[in-house]
Amino acid sequence: MALYLHRFSGRCAAGDQFNYSWRVDSIRTIDAAHSAAVVWNQTLWNGATAGNGYKDHCTADVAMNLVETSEFELLNGHLLRKRSTGQLIAGVAGGNALPADCCVVVSLRSELPRRSGRGRFYLPQPSAGSVTLDGRVAADLINDTLAALTAAWGAYNTGVDRPSIYSKSPVPIMRPIVSFNIPDSFGTQRRRENKVGDVRTTATMP
Repeated sequence: MALYLHRFSGRCAAGDQFNYSWRVDSIRTIDAAHSAAVVWNQTLWNGATAGNGYKDHCTADVAMNLVETSEFELLNGHLLRKRSTGQLIAGVAGGNALPADCCVVVSLRSELPRRSGRGRFYLPQPSAGSVTLDGRVAADLINDTLAALTAAWGAYNTGVDRPSIYSKSPVPIMRPIVSFNIPDSFGTQRRRENKVGDVRTTATMP
């Protein structure tokens, strides 16, 4: 079995770079696994049905740019090989984007009910229209994203190519993901690659 990391990256509205990733325990070749990851991400952004993808909840200046697949050695974590494919999918929602550090959290669960049996990744800033009156994640965004992820992983997961949680302690092990969820509170990602600097407005102390 091979250990792959699928990494998806793109740009936020102000120029920041976002990325999210997940791992898989697979019998596929790296080329086959990479091709499946490209299709997985297309399904997430385009939706299980037209008009219900993640792109439908993002503004046009939030967009996917790249899909990467890396193969690692399970026991020592050393990188063995890598594949990359450009993928341009832009948001189509109107209005303004939320701040770049506002993210939709996808929580991953294995059968192990401990920290080492859990994982997560952060989807990029949605549009301001995806916020409820009391500041929570809108149900329409949650439901569309869960449906898209279910369709995407349903096509990816062959039973022997299992999205998994990788744990290094006490020994390296891959645990199959058995469920995933999206909370109705936004996550925050202050650390971004190629972060855009702040513009500060100063007042003099009287």
